[in-house]
Amino acid sequence: MKVDISIEFDKELATAIMETVREISRGMKSLQGIFDKSDWSVTTESISEPKPTPTKQTKPATKKKPSAQKTIKGTVLKMIKQNKEGISRKTLQEETGFSTKQISNCVFQLKKNQKIQMTEDGLLKVF
Repeated sequence: MKVDISIEFDKELATAIMETVREISRGMKSLQGIFDKSDWSVTTESISEPKPTPTKQTKPATKKKPSAQKTIKGTVLKMIKQNKEGISRKTLQEETGFSTKQISNCVFQLKKNQKIQMTEDGLLKVF
């Protein structure tokens, strides 16, 4: 495949581009001279100490699912269940100490999973 590109510059722009290219070229030659004069080498050896190999065979840790009351969602759901008439987000935040964002995310997930519903006056209740 062959692609021809034609770009037209006026004399002033072409001169500016050529001068910039010359400056870059001079800078690269200068850097090359600095590297040639310096004493440097590249090694492939590891600088850090190798990690010790474990001598004791251990079982892989099994991740236990936290109980419902220990999670934010479980705590919020428990609070909503305790308030049969419904509870506001602000009250949830004050009683649990969770942030507004944590409460909002939790309420979103509980509504999505159809665990709770919002009443007409904005209170949260269990289905």
